[in-house]
Amino acid sequence: MRRDPAISFRGALQILGHHDRPWLDRMNGLLGGVILASGPIPAAVGALWGWVDQKNEATALLRSVLDGVSDRVRPSHGLLRHELVVAAHSTIVLTAFFEALREGLGDTYDEALITDAEKLSIGNGEWRSTAEPLVRRLYTSDLPAPSALRGFEENVVNVQHWCSKTVNEVRKFLDGLHLAQRRAFDPVTVALTGAARYRSHYLELAAKVPEFALWADLGEHAATRSALAGLEGLLSRAAVPARDLREVVRRTNHAVLGQPVIDVGADGYGTGTVFPAVEDIFVTPRFRVAEAGPQANLAGERWWSGRGVHHDLDLVLARHFSTDQSTRLPLLLLGHPGAGKSLLVKVLAARLPEDGYTVVRVPLRAVGANDVIAEQVQQALDLATHRRVRWSELADQCADVIRVVLLDGLDELLQATTHDRAGYLQEVAEFQRVEAVMGRPVAVVVTSRTLVVDRVAVRAGTPVVKLEEFDERQVRKWVGVWNGHNRPMPAAFALGYPDLASQPLLLLMLALYHAESAGEVDPTLSKAELYERLFDTYGRRETTKIAGRVLHGREGEAALDEQLRRLATAALGMINRGRQDITEADLSSDLAALGEPATGDRVLGEFFFVHVAEARAGTLRRCYEFLHATFGEYLVATRVVEVLRDVAEGVYGRRREHDPEDDLLFALLSHQPLAIRWPVLDFIGQRLRALDPDELDRVVRTLDVLIRSYRSRKPSRDFGEYRPLPQDAVRALAAYSANLVLLRLWAERRVPVEALWPENPMGQWRSTLSLWEAGLDAQGFQAMIVAISHSGGALHAYTETFIVNVPPVEIQRLRIRGELELEERLRTGLAIHDNLHYLTDHGPGAVQAKDWLRYTEGWLMAALLRGGWPDAQLLPAPKEVSVRSRRAVSASAHELIEKNWRGWGDAFLVKYLEWLVNLSDFRDNRVLNRIVVQIGRVVPDWLSRALEEGADWSYEDEGQSLPFNHRP
Repeated sequence: MRRDPAISFRGALQILGHHDRPWLDRMNGLLGGVILASGPIPAAVGALWGWVDQKNEATALLRSVLDGVSDRVRPSHGLLRHELVVAAHSTIVLTAFFEALREGLGDTYDEALITDAEKLSIGNGEWRSTAEPLVRRLYTSDLPAPSALRGFEENVVNVQHWCSKTVNEVRKFLDGLHLAQRRAFDPVTVALTGAARYRSHYLELAAKVPEFALWADLGEHAATRSALAGLEGLLSRAAVPARDLREVVRRTNHAVLGQPVIDVGADGYGTGTVFPAVEDIFVTPRFRVAEAGPQANLAGERWWSGRGVHHDLDLVLARHFSTDQSTRLPLLLLGHPGAGKSLLVKVLAARLPEDGYTVVRVPLRAVGANDVIAEQVQQALDLATHRRVRWSELADQCADVIRVVLLDGLDELLQATTHDRAGYLQEVAEFQRVEAVMGRPVAVVVTSRTLVVDRVAVRAGTPVVKLEEFDERQVRKWVGVWNGHNRPMPAAFALGYPDLASQPLLLLMLALYHAESAGEVDPTLSKAELYERLFDTYGRRETTKIAGRVLHGREGEAALDEQLRRLATAALGMINRGRQDITEADLSSDLAALGEPATGDRVLGEFFFVHVAEARAGTLRRCYEFLHATFGEYLVATRVVEVLRDVAEGVYGRRREHDPEDDLLFALLSHQPLAIRWPVLDFIGQRLRALDPDELDRVVRTLDVLIRSYRSRKPSRDFGEYRPLPQDAVRALAAYSANLVLLRLWAERRVPVEALWPENPMGQWRSTLSLWEAGLDAQGFQAMIVAISHSGGALHAYTETFIVNVPPVEIQRLRIRGELELEERLRTGLAIHDNLHYLTDHGPGAVQAKDWLRYTEGWLMAALLRGGWPDAQLLPAPKEVSVRSRRAVSASAHELIEKNWRGWGDAFLVKYLEWLVNLSDFRDNRVLNRIVVQIGRVVPDWLSRALEEGADWSYEDEGQSLPFNHRP
């Protein structure tokens, strides 16, 4: 007979009685045959009544088997041990519940009689509607259990909730019986008692069964071990000799620990650098953990930032692999490129103890991207063992252990497949289900880049771990190991570049650069200067690897330029397509269109800062991505500035001025506005400001010419085949003009509109904005109006910052167009209808005073018209606000508090009074003193004195116009 899962009560009873048939038969009889029934579970009265009958035999039998469970677990191992532990846990949940239930019932049902007719009605007719779902809930549904995300204490709460729901169903069933006596019982008390009994039973077992102590984190903490060494100890219990195929797989996995973190022979680095072994250099990462569900945004950094950072990955993994959930749903492991996902998977494969687990690591880049999971696992075994191990044969030899499959690189599979694999994780769960049905349960871990996970469906309840960047302690630890093998690199140098040092692979790149530098590295290098040196160093290494020798002079410089141009073309291809990566096919096409045809099997060299996703879908498919986005952004900025300098040199660098030859510049910049990647503009600004004044002047004058003439530029003669996006003449002109304006602003930061268009400057500017709105997509246009601001007749290269709220795009559009009257009307409408108010931070001066008045008058007007208390920040008036304007605002503020103060809380009232006193010396003491009398107990003494000393003034006495028509 196939057993039910151990996480259900019926499955647990089947497992616990497997080797004690008399006990199992007796228990089955007491419970109306519910344990050994084949097919659908019967709604037998014994399945319910057996736990509360006067003899209490079922409870006694269950207690006896629990007393001996530790003796059965101790010598067991592998799959049998796993099932026994889960079964024991399921049993104590139900034991605790029925003990609490019987205590809540008292003697009422001991004295009650249940007739044969009632038993028959329960099983076959009237009461089936309540009995059958209750029996299923008690015997076949999954019981609350610890997991990777939920330890013992969290599970106590879940057990209490489960008891609360279940006891209500039991009460409905029992209340339907026509008993001579009735006794009401409190479901809340039963639930609390059940949770308390569960805690007691659990702690008893934790003293005897290591897995229970592990779930409760009662044992030795594992997070301080290196290379996940703690995981092996946490899950190892009893050594058994590995056999044949298991031994082959184990040796393959374990060999990784002693290998250098970088294969020197394969990667071609100089002999002067010593790469530490994986076991030494691996630092267990920090992480965040969550459970997939409808509200989970697993690809969103902001969503993840709301979850705490943990340091005990050993413990969480050990919990996961020791629970039933691990063989029913995959564990999803997320991280950014370079975060160490693949290295972690290698270490995990080596560290899971052989007595309980057999691990198969599947690098998805190396197997068929379109194949089913079982075939992918077999392909990985073929590659790792030279076809010595078959998956089906390995499963037969692993009957007494749990198999673990590590699917590494879901993002690479998604990039390479020609099929729809959005349901890949569903396929994984189905793979686990089928393997479990065949009696060979398998746990699965799937790794992926964080940003790609929204391209697949993730089943609710799936445990998700997201690797975090290194903190300072981890960086120092890593650097200490590195320095034990190479020329010491000061930890302070690495920590000075947190964007690099916080990611393991980029930290290794930084260490290699330091190790190969001739002298001490200047710790004050700017990021742009450091990136320039990194690209120079790694570019020269790549040219040496390709040529097989060191290249010198012009030959070396030409080879280096070719490598860097390819990298820049890849970076531009990503930005122009609005992606974080680029396929090898697209990159080859881009290079050919730009007159730089690619040769060889691999278009880009093997750079540390380039992540190459490879997967097979009939043929090998490659996809390139920079390990950190700023690498690509720096390359784009450098390439754009170089091309712009060449254009300027062609215009002004000869004896006579020439028309700009901007075909290449237009080809590169006519697809997306650079504002969609803000760091690109920062790097551009740094590169431009590093030019000597004469050259910068030539660049600025060239940009002025291009901006004035972009509408009438002739079609490009060259580079017409460079099409990262489908051809669109409006978009091309919009993107090119937007990028020209960005370049001009980032060269000087502030540019008068009339300097760009001497004739009809505002008309030309608004026309250009209309072109951007028509030609760019929503993201591109929004990026432009955020990157540029307009005030005082000039454009500024910075984003407006808002002290209170960010206005909608309609407001920002009017502000950048300089249509202030329309903005004012829309602002008033938003305040009244949507209660939306915003305040721009322009720094000190009259503009700030005007904006404060608009903001304050807006929320006062909305509060007066809408009622209630004002939803706004009570900001002090800037000193530039005139006395007359302060009086106007003060009058409206008085009207508001007199009208609405009774609905306000005391704390807000005091805050409002303080704001009003500081706003102006003129106030209506008739109103304010009356309010103070009502709330005098909470008014500070200084505020009472200020109100007493202030002048008694009424706005109406001044004969002024209504305050909302007032402007300074």
